[in-house]
Amino acid sequence: MTDSPSDGLHDRFPGVPDVGFGRALRDCRGQRPLDDAPSPPACVVRRQARTMAGLLTASALFGGLAFSAAPARAAQTAPSRDPEQQARRVTPIVEVVRKVGPTVVNLYADLEIRGGFFGTQDAGSLGSGVIVHPAGLIVTNAHVITGNSSNSRIKDVTVSYRADWSDNNVEMQQHKASVIGFDRTNDLALLQIRSPGPFPFATLGTSADLMIGETVVAVGNPLGREGSVTHGIVSATNRKLASPTGTEFDDLIQTDAPLNQGNSGGPLFNILGELIGINQAIAGDRQFGRAEGQGLAIPVDRVHELLGNEFNPFDLLHLWLGLEVEGNGAGAGARDLAGSNGGAGSNGVAVNLVERDGPAAKAGLAAGDRIVRVGSYDVTDRTAFNLSMSTLDGTTRIPLTYLRDGKRRETALEAIDIDVSIRERLGANLVAQSGYLLFSKVDPRGAVAGIGIGENDALIELGGEAVGSVQEVFRRLRTIETGDETRLVIHRLRSGRPYRKLEGTLKL
Repeated sequence: MTDSPSDGLHDRFPGVPDVGFGRALRDCRGQRPLDDAPSPPACVVRRQARTMAGLLTASALFGGLAFSAAPARAAQTAPSRDPEQQARRVTPIVEVVRKVGPTVVNLYADLEIRGGFFGTQDAGSLGSGVIVHPAGLIVTNAHVITGNSSNSRIKDVTVSYRADWSDNNVEMQQHKASVIGFDRTNDLALLQIRSPGPFPFATLGTSADLMIGETVVAVGNPLGREGSVTHGIVSATNRKLASPTGTEFDDLIQTDAPLNQGNSGGPLFNILGELIGINQAIAGDRQFGRAEGQGLAIPVDRVHELLGNEFNPFDLLHLWLGLEVEGNGAGAGARDLAGSNGGAGSNGVAVNLVERDGPAAKAGLAAGDRIVRVGSYDVTDRTAFNLSMSTLDGTTRIPLTYLRDGKRRETALEAIDIDVSIRERLGANLVAQSGYLLFSKVDPRGAVAGIGIGENDALIELGGEAVGSVQEVFRRLRTIETGDETRLVIHRLRSGRPYRKLEGTLKL
């Protein structure tokens, strides 16, 4: 995989595994065998056999030794220790692993890669993730589930985890997971386990007060070896790294905790068991190659902010609530996204704005109210609010509990599905694909069909403004009254490229 430059460091995203056999076969042509191949090919086995035979022959020739079969000796097993003896061996790292281990998942994604010289091909990617909500919401790297390709289609995602880390004999549990959304620029993705919870979940710490030299623990799925634990220190902060889309960030955590391919997306914990980062890359240098002991992690404060801003119901779930809630506070400290301090003791999240005639207004909400519960989950800030909204997949009726004048009240908000709303107004669906906003499932009796718009035409402008997402189209349509006319511009595509520009007037 080609390294990409970033301030003297070059990142090697460890979410996509190398093909072990291919490397071992290359090693048969003169390179050293790699110990991470799933099993050695025949040439390696033959070489090992010849080497052993040579060693035995050399010993006989030069040492004058005769070999005879020695009686087998049974392996000695150390007597089992009593609980008090074992307890004395429990270190702070053991305590952290037992606490946070059940929140760590191993991820396996089945992909379909479109385009390229060989056309569409099936591919796979492995990595790690961490559960941050009892509904089974998982945070990981976007490149883990996309194979670091913008042309991939996610066919299936499987997760596995161990529910109890105090017993080494507990087997891994496997579940399927759904992709709720991902941000390739920030290399972050949000998934949900498709099984009923509750699941153990990690507490978010803060990366604002990290100390150089403090102990950190990484848990993940390196090279497919599930549930592997490594530890080290915070080596540096504010390291630079280019994202998969080329955007450069300068806030990454550098650690010497050993990371390998498959650790991507996995958690980095402090000694208190608080999540402080998401492991993203292994540093490298163009001159010296891959670095040893230089892992890079996305700081948890950026993760928390992204979950509170980018991963909102409007952009992520295509649901319009007709309200805005306050932003996340800047205060440091551990944050529980499931609201363990919720209920009557939770301050919730304040409603800053309620739009006229929107779903929130119809549900009786007003600016100044504080939402303390979404569905069956307490909320403590905007990130917790967004994640709790994400657990209500497939429904637009959202039960809410809020405070007004110190009194708890309950209501049900009927969110508007913006895709359904757009179809009702335009007579077609809109799908973001390959950089265009394409019309699909055009109703021959609908508004856009009446002016000659067909399947896979690309919408460029609506009402004199450029639009690039279904959210922008929805906002623009809300300003146009039923029966009014509006101008639109489309591009007709051929082989995925525009070849004709069309303009027209649409009556809604």
